[in-house]
Amino acid sequence: MGYQRGYEDRIKVGMVGIGSHSYRNILPALTYLPVELVAICDLDPALAAKTARQYGVAATYSDMDEMLNSGTIEAVLLCVSPKMHPVLAAKALASGHHVWMEKPAATSSADVRSMLDARGDRVCVVGYKKAFMPATRKAVELISLPETGKVLSILATYSMSIPIGDDARDSRWVIDGCHPLAVMLELGGAVEAVTTHRGARGGGSLILHYASGAIGNFHLAEGAPVYQPSERYVVYSENASVTIDNGATVAFQRGIPFDYETGTSFAPPGTDSGAVVWQAQNMMSTLENRGEFLQGIYGELFHFLQSIQRRTRATVGTLEQALQISRIYEAALISDGTRVQIAN
Repeated sequence: MGYQRGYEDRIKVGMVGIGSHSYRNILPALTYLPVELVAICDLDPALAAKTARQYGVAATYSDMDEMLNSGTIEAVLLCVSPKMHPVLAAKALASGHHVWMEKPAATSSADVRSMLDARGDRVCVVGYKKAFMPATRKAVELISLPETGKVLSILATYSMSIPIGDDARDSRWVIDGCHPLAVMLELGGAVEAVTTHRGARGGGSLILHYASGAIGNFHLAEGAPVYQPSERYVVYSENASVTIDNGATVAFQRGIPFDYETGTSFAPPGTDSGAVVWQAQNMMSTLENRGEFLQGIYGELFHFLQSIQRRTRATVGTLEQALQISRIYEAALISDGTRVQIAN
């Protein structure tokens, strides 16, 4: 990790959309990235000008086409409505620019497919931040260890509900449901079918049938306090389990040597069994406990920029993963206790 002022090789970017989210979360994260913000584009010229002055940006636009044609940027950061992503991303890609966009990639799988077809050799990353959380990356590492064994099942708990029917595509399920789905795909891989069970009082369960044979239970914990710790993921494998709590704690349960009839201690000698726990601290004002890092915002943007610099394809937050996520949420809207296959 470096700081923007310390990088010699910096990608010149233009940001489209300077609303509350990008101002609070994306712009501050640029401090830690190999990037040079050279242009800002927003439909509100006054807001763009104020923000540009704050960040020392000389060029502002109210028309993205003008920004793309300026010849000053290599990549575009899209912080706009997902309904605008397909058109804006297609324009940026067609003009040879790399594209990062906020989640979700779009409001339909057809629109994601159109962006995938337009990508060409450009780098394109979707900001599914929770797939980039340090906690998620650690969990992926742990379940990939040979001694952990095959993943059998996954439990996710997240405050959410799933409406029914195709007319529900503006719901929170589309806007925020992609967060836990992105984590569940990172942990379990491709999904071939889903089954939605809705509770009469709200909430319910979304069952993910993984191509590997594992099963996932996305507990739709509607009613859980959104601004209190409630998010949780547990991966159960053949020989161990991995738990992510509140995005800030990872526990690796390896089991202990124990005899059912004679065992007397839950903490046997040695350190080669039992639990290993990683937890973010809040005593020191260091980077790892900042939201940009804990929640994966830095990770998603760094992966995007590094892929450009290395001339490699992105491997996380890809349009292929976005297509799978969009097909899952479309199938979940249709299912009402029935198994619905995910299109390939």
